[in-house]
Amino acid sequence: MTGPGFRCLEAAGEAIRVEIDGRSVEIPRGVSVLGALLLQADQGQRPDWFCAIGQCQRCQVRVNGHETTACQAYPAPGDRIETPKGWSG
Repeated sequence: MTGPGFRCLEAAGEAIRVEIDGRSVEIPRGVSVLGALLLQADQGQRPDWFCAIGQCQRCQVRVNGHETTACQAYPAPGDRIETPKGWSG
């Protein structure tokens, strides 16, 4: 199989630019931080699983220096997202 392992089900609208682990990337507006990370990650770099509802706490990241769960946070243009080593592809 070629192509991304994760894709948005809805057509991508306006894109915003954020920084993920020091790398400037464009992501669709309205996607969660977790969705943005999955869109950017290589297959081999993704964590095993997530609940995607904020309960398991496996997707802890920092957004602009504040800890949060990636599945419950929605980035704004210019946000700085820092992940545990190896998450961002």
